Amino acid sequence: MITLNQLREKTLFKLFYWGVRIGMGLTFIISGTRKLPGVKFTILPTSDPVGYYFDAMHQTGFYWNFIGYFQILLGILIFINRFVVLSSLLMMPVTLNIFLVSIALNMKGTPIITSMMVLANCFLLAWNYENYLNLLKKPLR
Repeated sequence: MITLNQLREKTLFKLFYWGVRIGMGLTFIISGTRKLPGVKFTILPTSDPVGYYFDAMHQTGFYWNFIGYFQILLGILIFINRFVVLSSLLMMPVTLNIFLVSIALNMKGTPIITSMMVLANCFLLAWNYENYLNLLKKPLR
């Protein structure tokens, strides 16, 4: 049986790992910049449920901008080796939320893309699983 440590040594998996890191990082940075002050995320009218949702989020102001800045921060941190574990861990609730919103709003095709983001995030978490083992161990008194 092949272990994860053996897969980490294979060139194809290393390339896939780096591709996922770069893809997730760029996706978060680009999506985050669409939430900066003065930038609309979509041009859909508010008569469309998706347009209404994003317009309502945009109207919150600070919260919408906070999400954008947070996504940009995570997108940058995933490129820095020291913060890969932290950023991939913090990305999971964000990608999961994006996936659930795309399902709830019946966005055509988007659930497929967002499910790939969740799977990519799961891959990053699995790749770095050894870093999380201490969190799962029973604490000493």
